[in-house]
Amino acid sequence: MRMRRGILALATALAIASVTPAIASTTPTIAGTKCARAGLTRTVAKTAYVCRKSGKLLKWRKKVQTSTTEAKGVNGPVGHSSWTITASPNPVRPSQPVTLTATITCGPILSLSGSPRYPDMNAWINDPNFKDGSMGVPVLSNGGNTATFTLKTTAPSAEGTVSYYAFGRDYGAPNGCFGTEGQFQFTKPSNLVVSSTAAPTATVPPGTQPKDLGPCAMVGDTYALSVGYLECRQFSDDSLKWVTLSKNPTAPSMVAGGTNHESCRLREARAVKYQPWNVGFPRGDSNGTPTLPTSGVANVQLVAIEFPDALGTAKELVDAEAQIAEFNKWFAFNSNGTLSFNWQFPKQWFRMSKPVPDYGFKKGVRDKVEQIASEMIAISDPVVNYSNSDFVFVLFPRSIKLGEPDVGMANYNLQSAEGRIKNLFGGSEYFYNNNFELWSFWIHEWGHPMGLAGHTPRSNISIMDNQNGSSVVLNAWDAFFSGWLGPDQLYCMPQSQTSLEMSLIPLERNQHGPRGIIVPLSATNALVIESHRAEGWGTRMGAGRYGVAVYWIDTTTDTNRYAGSSGYTDTDAGDRWADHVVPSGKSRTFDLLLAGDTVTYKGVTVSFTKTGDVDTIRITR
Repeated sequence: MRMRRGILALATALAIASVTPAIASTTPTIAGTKCARAGLTRTVAKTAYVCRKSGKLLKWRKKVQTSTTEAKGVNGPVGHSSWTITASPNPVRPSQPVTLTATITCGPILSLSGSPRYPDMNAWINDPNFKDGSMGVPVLSNGGNTATFTLKTTAPSAEGTVSYYAFGRDYGAPNGCFGTEGQFQFTKPSNLVVSSTAAPTATVPPGTQPKDLGPCAMVGDTYALSVGYLECRQFSDDSLKWVTLSKNPTAPSMVAGGTNHESCRLREARAVKYQPWNVGFPRGDSNGTPTLPTSGVANVQLVAIEFPDALGTAKELVDAEAQIAEFNKWFAFNSNGTLSFNWQFPKQWFRMSKPVPDYGFKKGVRDKVEQIASEMIAISDPVVNYSNSDFVFVLFPRSIKLGEPDVGMANYNLQSAEGRIKNLFGGSEYFYNNNFELWSFWIHEWGHPMGLAGHTPRSNISIMDNQNGSSVVLNAWDAFFSGWLGPDQLYCMPQSQTSLEMSLIPLERNQHGPRGIIVPLSATNALVIESHRAEGWGTRMGAGRYGVAVYWIDTTTDTNRYAGSSGYTDTDAGDRWADHVVPSGKSRTFDLLLAGDTVTYKGVTVSFTKTGDVDTIRITR
């Protein structure tokens, strides 16, 4: 009996032992089995599963666990171990969106609501149009020790390299990133390159293919094509559309049928004269004052003038040579190579006898102008040969505090050892503080004694309206008035012609071809049509900006620049000799027509029918 019980116990033990591996291999699992609804979760034997689609079936899959544990911050000493700011994109196209990102890692753990609060962070770009530098609320990371700030802004409108930096301070108490309350600390400046050749910044949804005249998101966006590119432009109905452009556009041909330019030479006929220069032919003034030449070789001098309290630097003398080069380049193209300059520029500073305030200088007060200009000529005369001088330009140091925008005189009668000094101009701190170019100022001031009244029509896209405007071209009327537009560049529409369709090259482009149309209406009245574009001399217009200017000329009237803040005596057209024609009830940047716009003036209708590499217009009457 005992033996039988022992055998039974042994058999039972062996049986249990034999099935143990089978039990281990069937640990509960639901992986691969069917489930009811995607996204359901379930835990079996401490393993998490999620219901996912597998082919046409829903099956349980093991859930991949991701760590959500963030590094714990360390409350260390007040101060910061790193602080950087970056710009993206960099390089960036003019007037395009750019994001500034400032990242600072601090000793204490920062808070978005408590103490120590995140710092008051700001950004700065060396551009007069930069606004709103506050970077707002950051994103905290690294357990609260690191704060990342972003600021979406707009790049400068002018090409070049500008500096930018971040500056910040503790907020509420000096126990955060800086250790000082209310006192700003600064990062080292970094460089932002602004270039029209920068990579495109188009906001195109993934998987989409933009096409010509298709919708786009932001004016100035570009999208590269295998040949050329697309640019986002605004149209007359305020829609934004892609426009196909070439990298190297071809100039259109001048259409046949234009009349002799003589019929477009409106005669001078002002009844009231607010300024001396004729607004109609002949070029000059009513006093018969000799004008500066529009062809040949002109003699000009650049003299660097410093004061005991405003000293110049060697670098400023070197930089001035670049201003001379740009001046020469502008005239070489706009005059079709007919006008060039013989420069004298001794690269040295001539020092005046008294500090700036002692001269009591007042712009426009003749004796004050003559006093300071006479000494400038006298101290430079031993070095500079003023024989047959057409114009003296003055270079002041950046440290000057003149209190007036410039020192200027036109058709004066100052004397040098070699003869008369007729014209002299020098820009002061006003130009430096606003990052204005001196070369464009020199061109503008040369233009007046050359016989260009300027300052009309108001546009900010003509160098004779605003020498530091968004575009620094010479408008078609002034170029024609100067004798610089031949029949291959200017179409003079016969009065018998009832319709015309023609394509125009933008004035800002260094390209020869059709650049303007004049529609004479009488001996003293005409319409002028020209194209403009944010390229070449007009990059400051802002990426994607374009349009057609339509303006009338009336040589029986004049502009009173000195009456009222608007520059005009009243709102009547009789107080100016030229003005733009824009669509009724429409606001147009730079008073430029957009593709699709139509305007009418005295029975002449101008329609802007197509934009692309060139702008096509239709004229009917």
